[in-house]
Amino acid sequence: MITLQKKNGRIIDPQREVPCLGEYDVVVVGGGMAGIGAAIASARKGCKTLLVERESALGGLATLGLVNIPLDFSAGIGKEMLANLDAVEGHWHRNSDPEKHKLILDRMVTGAGVDLLLVSHVVDAIVDKGRICGVVLENKTGRQAVLASRVVDASGDADAAFFAGCECMSGRKSDGKNQACSLEFRLGGVDWDKYNASELKKNDPSWLKLIEKAVAEGDMPYAIDNHLNWVTHVPGRPQHCGQDEISMCFAHSRNCRPLDAKDLTRMYLEGREQADILWKFIRKCVPGYENCYLIDTGTLLGVRESRRVVGEYVLTTLDFARAQQFDDVVCLTGHHYDLHNPDGPGNIKWAAETINGQTHYVSTHGQYGSWAPPGNAELSDGFGRKGKDFQRKTLPSSIPYRSLVPAKIDGLLVAGRCLSSEFMAQAGCRLVLTCLNMGQAAGTAAALSLKHDIQPRKVDRVELQHVLLKDGCDLGQKYWEIPGLEGELATLETSTRT
Repeated sequence: MITLQKKNGRIIDPQREVPCLGEYDVVVVGGGMAGIGAAIASARKGCKTLLVERESALGGLATLGLVNIPLDFSAGIGKEMLANLDAVEGHWHRNSDPEKHKLILDRMVTGAGVDLLLVSHVVDAIVDKGRICGVVLENKTGRQAVLASRVVDASGDADAAFFAGCECMSGRKSDGKNQACSLEFRLGGVDWDKYNASELKKNDPSWLKLIEKAVAEGDMPYAIDNHLNWVTHVPGRPQHCGQDEISMCFAHSRNCRPLDAKDLTRMYLEGREQADILWKFIRKCVPGYENCYLIDTGTLLGVRESRRVVGEYVLTTLDFARAQQFDDVVCLTGHHYDLHNPDGPGNIKWAAETINGQTHYVSTHGQYGSWAPPGNAELSDGFGRKGKDFQRKTLPSSIPYRSLVPAKIDGLLVAGRCLSSEFMAQAGCRLVLTCLNMGQAAGTAAALSLKHDIQPRKVDRVELQHVLLKDGCDLGQKYWEIPGLEGELATLETSTRT
């Protein structure tokens, strides 16, 4: 109980005792893809591990957010997860069943011996002499403390790192604006075969012209977005009978403040209103969707970017474009720049960068997206080459271990979209399986640091890489030579790109 005391418009909460829930080797904050990878990895290395998740299920956006599109390099724990989904008809091509996915993740986490605590928010960090040594939770039981030898922050918003005093970045450097956020939705009753055979799918697959026409004629009150981002099947449901079930990324909120509770509330309300507008527009205007109906919207908002920790290395926008090879690589991404425009409808697949003293509009694959640079400027690659000299990026980008290690606070690692990276680099490093692979690397590193009684920043990167390779991870060893890795492990085939 807080006795009412007012001071300068604030309520005073005097110092109080907080019961301790227990002590762990590793506490992982956040049960999305990154947290799952970290918790399973540390537990399998013999660490007493607690996974704390604020929602009622694991998986984050891949389950509760209806982002049923597990893309990028499937390796290690990620490959195991997809195999488990295959076994229950919960995965097809690059699409997953969110409900089956929840159950698979429950089984994988508990089967690894991880202690799990759901519906629990991390509201503070416990720090001693520059080292995080636990977190404070808030849940139905009340406020509790958990002590930890190591903490992995996979919260997406870098909550534990921020509370511990880590320096963080948020938004783009020019104005602090964050990426657009989305509330995904599912439709049933779709005749997918009819849609695939339609002139719309053939001639306007991203619905650019269709949306422009719909806004002009009043079938949409405003351009919620200027293109269809993606649509996926939900596997294991009826197909080829006019009753397909699909998930769709279309709704978008702009000018977002995803670290502000009032604005999060605004975006949830706006997202549900947009879903209602969109499914009615789609039913009226899209062939094959004439009998579709809205099944549900995500219970978790698709926040693409908020806080990013300042780590021992900040992954740069040009690192990403150039497929920079790092000696301490711990995972890969094959994605491109993928910025959901903070300002208005459209996505951005280029970055304004200075190369040799000149501004270049850099693209990894030579496409604008649906939002062009100023004056429809010519695109260049990561080295400033344009026109016929432009070279599409063919190698994956690598993520260094140093980008998972905060610059100042000891005992702490981060994984997922809160990695240490520039704004546009992060826009290419946030796919489902990328985050999971980062998590496996962080959880493994936490275990190694405990084994050798050293801080995570002191972990030998060669030993870490050897362990990750033995556990089926992909460090890009088939693309380039990694110093210190020799013999059979150096060319081991470990991943499948989806």
